Amino acid sequence: MQKIIKGQELQEYIDLALSSLSDAVKTTLGPSGHNVIINTSEYAPFITNDGVTIAEAISADDEITNTILTLIKEAALKTDSDIGDGTTTTIVLLESIYKSSIATIKDKSDTLKLKEDLQRSGTRICNLLKKYSKTPSNEDLKNIASIAANDEDIADLITKFYLSLDKSDNIKIYENTLNSKDYVRKLQGYFLDDVIASPYFFKDQKSITNPIVILFNTEITDISLIQELIYDNKELNKDLIIMADSFTDEIINAVLAINYEEEQEIILLNNPEYGSRKIDILNDLKTISQATNINNYYQGSIKECKIDTNRVLFIYDYNPTAYIQKLQENLKNIQDEYERNFIMDRLSKLTCTYGQIFVGGATTLERREKKMRFTDALCALNASKYGVITGSAIPFYQISEELDNTNLADAIMAKALKAPLSQILTNSNVDVTSTIKKIQDSNYQIIFNAKRKTFESITTTNVLDNLKVLEIALTNATSIAALLLTTSHLVINTPKASNLSEL
Repeated sequence: MQKIIKGQELQEYIDLALSSLSDAVKTTLGPSGHNVIINTSEYAPFITNDGVTIAEAISADDEITNTILTLIKEAALKTDSDIGDGTTTTIVLLESIYKSSIATIKDKSDTLKLKEDLQRSGTRICNLLKKYSKTPSNEDLKNIASIAANDEDIADLITKFYLSLDKSDNIKIYENTLNSKDYVRKLQGYFLDDVIASPYFFKDQKSITNPIVILFNTEITDISLIQELIYDNKELNKDLIIMADSFTDEIINAVLAINYEEEQEIILLNNPEYGSRKIDILNDLKTISQATNINNYYQGSIKECKIDTNRVLFIYDYNPTAYIQKLQENLKNIQDEYERNFIMDRLSKLTCTYGQIFVGGATTLERREKKMRFTDALCALNASKYGVITGSAIPFYQISEELDNTNLADAIMAKALKAPLSQILTNSNVDVTSTIKKIQDSNYQIIFNAKRKTFESITTTNVLDNLKVLEIALTNATSIAALLLTTSHLVINTPKASNLSEL
């Protein structure tokens, strides 16, 4: 059967869903934002001020409100997916744009035009934001991380590590379950995970010095394909690392027997990729091992191969500068995000700018909360490459006064642009009106530092926002608000109740 909700009833449901989500999330905005306790069936209760985590946890008992909540949360989740930050700002903007539009518009037939006008206004605002941006210094980066994590120690550790890795996008964050310490680790070399053909090749962490590297672009189903290689290198007293698409069980067992009987070490590796990506991995390994083509395989050598439970690390002396530059040039022409991430991952391995951060804590609750802070800081650092703006949401407020208030869409957007700063000041428990007036009276030459509760000059303040975060937050908020405005009906299909009399 179907439920159809429309008109004023639908409007009330949208208002309820939006208010439920916004009321919980917007209280976390800014350095004085509050925490929220989340209790789900999946985890033990935990505390966080991470906007996207809070948004994901919010649901309603009735199906109608929950359906609308899912659509509204899309704006926040899209911002998190796009840039990893700015989810709370997105929700604050979304609420203001939608509610102002509903309160202002007189005829539902005008909503399609208003939708287009709002999106045009949003594009103009994003262009205006660029004039306030600058390239961040190293000190700016630390300030950005500090604001995102709301923690100086986290900001100091992660910024130093980020800079030591040449501002790499490939830094992974893990929980340190052994003790309460936070520490970082730089992976020196090209590594592959989950490639060892059999767990029996691994007994303990091992290091193989100066091994020969053999690379096949096929599966190995006949022992004769590698038998001569094994014999030749046995005569040279050389250990072997052999990679192919896969190996049969018979070949794996035969090689394990050789390892058991002889002093020679032979490790079989499966290529972890498929299709063209498989060739990319082979090309990387051919390059770092300076392999040459011999019949149906490539042969090279590396300085050292370190093997752990699920990871093989290739350490080499050769500097593949030309190869890296070619990959970097190719990256400029790749639009697909999935493919871009794959190339960036390879580049990080080839340039030794792949890092790991381990977050410690006395309890699981503490580690989880700190990990979210580290993640927010890292996302903020990655976003900063697009430019930073002297912040505390003041750029939005400045632009709101540049818009044409005689234009309905601009007037709605102007009101929305004021909302983030007002919410930050509200969360800081200061007088919003007098604080904003003081900023305006200075012609925006001072800002309010919500963390320190002081006014600061824009030339010396360390309060910064990321240009890209503000752009994406506004774009996604406008998009979802405009879609909600043009929605006239909600149709929910529910399973038809069983008719017991028919059994």
